[in-house]
Amino acid sequence: MRASTKSRMSAVALGVAGASVGLLPWWITGARLPLQNLWGTDSLDMPFALVPFSQYYVHAVAAMFIVGGGLAGLIAAFAPAIRARRWWVVLGGSAVQLIAVLQSSVVTLLGLRGDTESQLYFGVILLMLVLSLLAAFATCALCSVASGAELARTGWASPAWLIGVAMFAIFLGVWLMQWPMVLAPNGDHYAFGIVVSWLSPILVGLAIVAVGVHTIGRIAAAIAALLLLWIVPAALTATGAVLGSRVMLNDWRSAPEYALMVFREALFMVDFSLRAVIIAAVVAVIGLALRYVLRGRAGR
Repeated sequence: MRASTKSRMSAVALGVAGASVGLLPWWITGARLPLQNLWGTDSLDMPFALVPFSQYYVHAVAAMFIVGGGLAGLIAAFAPAIRARRWWVVLGGSAVQLIAVLQSSVVTLLGLRGDTESQLYFGVILLMLVLSLLAAFATCALCSVASGAELARTGWASPAWLIGVAMFAIFLGVWLMQWPMVLAPNGDHYAFGIVVSWLSPILVGLAIVAVGVHTIGRIAAAIAALLLLWIVPAALTATGAVLGSRVMLNDWRSAPEYALMVFREALFMVDFSLRAVIIAAVVAVIGLALRYVLRGRAGR
């Protein structure tokens, strides 16, 4: 087997493995389609589904896709033989996730009632899953931009890499919180949730330290990462409030206004989005100060 073919196969395998790891929290449950309010047949024996096609699982699926893609991208970034084929990593992971969406969509569509309400529900959830696919694709591609050799040579990671890591870190918390729900559904997860809530902003802060802020592009990337950390959780809260409400699902004309109201409130909650941004900024400032001081001493 030619070396180039072997490296491509390794890259695809890494993408497939990353996507599979991302989907593990769902697969270990038995992967039965969640109960559907608009199901048209007997709901006692729901079909097998590679991803949970349900309004209550939209955030979970987004996290599984983005974490799986980001994990594969991060590994590829620091594996020289694979990084040269990083787009094959993205292709492998995206293929698994696309197949999962298609399979779950088909079994859901076959079981739903054929009325207008069911069609609207199906279209909205499918749109959310497609957006998650695109976000995972971008995250994997951006996370694979960094190079171990470049980092060793210059001491700094790529600004594009920072954006990918920020997306990965934000959804890593959502992904991690799925595990206690699966392994100990009746347990007390409060302490674990507190730890996880600190993890994402700390990772974003450390990523900013790795990239630096000594050029305009790096400053812009750091600001963008902090904005993502601020806006994305609030947006998830808003979409969750709409998708998790049967009242809103039956009144789509009022849904955008309600979502915007929740989004605004979540943005300025000190113990939610703002706290995460503050934590990340503090970690970044302390880390960058230490880096620049140490580099200054080393240059003398």
